[in-house]
Amino acid sequence: MTFLDEHNLGLELKRWFNTSIIVSDTINFSDTTMFRQVLDVFRDDYQRYYESSSRIDLNEVLLRTELVGILLYRLARAYYLAGNESVAQKYSLLGRFLSGFEIYYSADIGRALKIHHGLGMVIGARVVIGNNALLHQNVTFGDRKGGRPVLRDYVTVYAGAKVLGKITVGHHAILAANCVCIADVPDHATVAGIPAKIITQNKK
Repeated sequence: MTFLDEHNLGLELKRWFNTSIIVSDTINFSDTTMFRQVLDVFRDDYQRYYESSSRIDLNEVLLRTELVGILLYRLARAYYLAGNESVAQKYSLLGRFLSGFEIYYSADIGRALKIHHGLGMVIGARVVIGNNALLHQNVTFGDRKGGRPVLRDYVTVYAGAKVLGKITVGHHAILAANCVCIADVPDHATVAGIPAKIITQNKK
């Protein structure tokens, strides 16, 4: 059993790059300060999959390629915020290569993200997603008329949904499979259809 920490994460990341097609010669694999910061956030993502685990087990991460993709997004995001977009791009590309989904590093995603399957998912530039999101495969979050969506906390998005444009999806909202959401969704609402319309709303 190998637990990830700021000291051994760099060795694992170097191995991932060396077995991929992504060039890594500009990356500092001993950046323990950055790795500690990233693992602090990633731990909440990890615990959405392994609730009873207080430490991050590398073998359990590798059993869920979704977690690999999330970890690499967290690294890309951290380097982007630190002003190193070149390294951010490399982590972002590696995440896409290994996980089968794409999360752009300028997307702002809160803690405790969980992705089911994830294949074909795209979270575009400058999309904002709150804490405790649950996302399924082949969903798209992106541009419409120059705007990007904002999702609040505890949102669930089912397979194939499209969330587009300058809209806000409220807390605890549910977006049904294959819907096309181009308008605001209130808190505790469930939407479905093309275009998506409210089918239920809990007035909590």
